[in-house]
Amino acid sequence: VAFLGLGLFLTFRSMYALGLASLRPLFDLLPWLFAVFIPAMTMRSVAEERRTGTMEWLSSYPLGEFEIILGKLIGNWFFALLSLIGTIPMALGILLVSEADPGIMLAQYIGASLLAMQGVAVGLWASTATKNQVTAFILATSVSFVLVFIGTPVVLYGLTPLVGTALSRLSVMGHFENVARGVIDLRDIVYFISTAGLFLAMAVGLLIKQRLSEQRESYGRLRIGIFALLGLVIVTNLLGGNIRGRIDLTRESLYTLSSGSKDTLGNLS
Repeated sequence: VAFLGLGLFLTFRSMYALGLASLRPLFDLLPWLFAVFIPAMTMRSVAEERRTGTMEWLSSYPLGEFEIILGKLIGNWFFALLSLIGTIPMALGILLVSEADPGIMLAQYIGASLLAMQGVAVGLWASTATKNQVTAFILATSVSFVLVFIGTPVVLYGLTPLVGTALSRLSVMGHFENVARGVIDLRDIVYFISTAGLFLAMAVGLLIKQRLSEQRESYGRLRIGIFALLGLVIVTNLLGGNIRGRIDLTRESLYTLSSGSKDTLGNLS
């Protein structure tokens, strides 16, 4: 309800104060909003069950740790998507009364869905890491804010191009802003899915750890596997500039070179 209310406020504010009918103000703030709303939604998912002992009861069913975490991911992600679905009437209204680009709006909703999936994965990892739901909220919010903040101009200003590019590729902002302008890039999809998969794997690993002794060989292999996955995700996204594949959903393909421009550039080279 709070999310939808804020969405209405930002939309009508832009319409009347700026004379602009667009959901862009909402989507510009979405990474920051999700950094608070999604941890609040997921903080009880595992922490409360561990505190009350119902996790042991759930583990008695023929379900593995992966199935438990995956089920919670799907449930929480669906709930987050419902909040986005609630803004669709606003989007349709804007399309009816203005010349807004439906392709850009579609890209924004796709990006928001991927962002929500990543946020839910972070929240589940934090909820699995502690029995205290408040601690889980603080931990998930902190990690989410860091992932957003390291890609803002405040952080990137004055850094060397190498460091700035690296932080941008590891940040939510560097990828979500690209999608929000109407371009679906394979690098951005890889980023959100890989980081969500990493936190999902860490949540599963924490559940498995609870039934393994730290002296057992299986525990050692688990730690090695998690660190290997962490390294793989970081390297994949740092080298993401080499990943090719994009779809420009804007009405006039604003971010795609025309055939004539490509021919001209080819002649110059």
